[in-house]
Amino acid sequence: MFSPHQNTSSIWQEINPPIYPSLDQNIKTDVCVVGAGIVGVTTAYILLKQGFSVTLLDKDTFGQNETGLTSGHLSNVLDEGYTKLIELHGLEKARQAYQSHTDALELIQKIVNEESIICDLHWLDGYLFENPKQGTDFLEQEMQSLKEVGFQDFELLESPGLFPNCGRAIRYGHQGRIHLLKYLRGLLAAIERMGGRIYMNTRVEKFEEGDSVHVISSAGFAVQAAHVAVCTNVPINNRVQIHSKEASYRSYCIAVDIPPETFPDILLWDCAEPYHYVRKIPSLTKGLDCLLVGGEDHRVGLQSLTEDPYETLHTWLSDKLGIRGEIAQKWSGQIIEPMDGLAYIGKNPGNKNIYICSGDSGHGITHGHIAAMIIRDGIQGRKSPWEKLYSPDRLNFKASGDFLKENLSTAYQYLDLLKLPAEQKSVRDIQPDEGCLVRQGLEPMAVYRDHEGEFHVLSAICPHAGGVVHWNQQEGTWDCPCHGSRFAGTGEVLHGPALEPLEKESLEIIKKEKDERITPVW
Repeated sequence: MFSPHQNTSSIWQEINPPIYPSLDQNIKTDVCVVGAGIVGVTTAYILLKQGFSVTLLDKDTFGQNETGLTSGHLSNVLDEGYTKLIELHGLEKARQAYQSHTDALELIQKIVNEESIICDLHWLDGYLFENPKQGTDFLEQEMQSLKEVGFQDFELLESPGLFPNCGRAIRYGHQGRIHLLKYLRGLLAAIERMGGRIYMNTRVEKFEEGDSVHVISSAGFAVQAAHVAVCTNVPINNRVQIHSKEASYRSYCIAVDIPPETFPDILLWDCAEPYHYVRKIPSLTKGLDCLLVGGEDHRVGLQSLTEDPYETLHTWLSDKLGIRGEIAQKWSGQIIEPMDGLAYIGKNPGNKNIYICSGDSGHGITHGHIAAMIIRDGIQGRKSPWEKLYSPDRLNFKASGDFLKENLSTAYQYLDLLKLPAEQKSVRDIQPDEGCLVRQGLEPMAVYRDHEGEFHVLSAICPHAGGVVHWNQQEGTWDCPCHGSRFAGTGEVLHGPALEPLEKESLEIIKKEKDERITPVW
């Protein structure tokens, strides 16, 4: 069993953050953007450039949202692969997917040039290595699909000569990497210069839509806007409709310091299950390079980890690529997988003036810039050429197998409410910084013991859609396997779609049963 959870931060979060106030008044604006990650900040910037007044809200401080946990890659090579995208969407829409992500890369370069943002933006080659378990014709099929969608600058390398254990690969030109928080810091400075208003540490609690939309914070202040863009990784204004078409995954990343020239300046990823990726970035340690190694993804709340995923990545780097070095930093983030490989961008189903972006599928940076362009067109009353492709209303029957599998998996979680008790356990056996699900009568309770030994008793029912949360020992959180909401050990919301914390319950279970046996759910 791996060691208990530790507080981790990404290598990107080592920069000096700009400080912004909390919302402390009622205000009126053309557009309210909720979420100051890559999607929200880019959308706010693009709308200000079009002459709209914009107010930007975020529940965290700068860089503490999912964007701060990025792996920092830029690519128009989508995780599904273009063979799969053609199968799911048809050739014309697969071409649109390629073109939209290519346009997003060009937009990033344009913004960096116009705003003179120093953000370590660098263009380089990417290599996709084959997985022998997929069969020998996978790369050939993908090569043909790349030709059909009009992809520029690619080739199949039978012997890349990079790493003997990796086999054949497709080389893609004009891929990239970026220090995303430096980029966001530059965008936020431009937003302020153009008159945009930015408020952080401002948690949005509800949306009231009429002729205009009122976005109401937990402190009771409201932003009245003609249009709202909800850019919160998963939509916090949508109960089920979008969440039933996507699934939440945890993904892990380590930063490993290595001697210079040990690894070429490329992006590398494979087709394994779970997959892995590697890229080189400037190290915080003088005289060394730094490798980012990531992957080992799993569905939120569905996997009881018996091995440390960070050490698994570290071992893979050594065994597969023959590279050894100390782990300098480690972190995890949340990836939202749509059922058909493409994000959901556009008007939220059932709303007239509220837009959403969700389902990044590991390509949050390019999807974020695509979203900014689609939302801009929608607010201006223009039809985006990609509107149907990314429509949140879409139902892709060719992806119905994955849709059914993920939703059966979600539905199965509700059976946790009916599970019979497992073996007996004493409250005293719950260690500091550990959580355990127990029953109090028929109700599942989430009991957490903090590092000072104090017990916290919470309802184990997720306030979003009623699933039962699971304890994540690796990260010290309560995770809901239904739609990916995550909560601190003490119940506070860490990641939506939940807006409310886990409900606090009476401590009578602790006072009464400290010296008795209690029944864990599992």
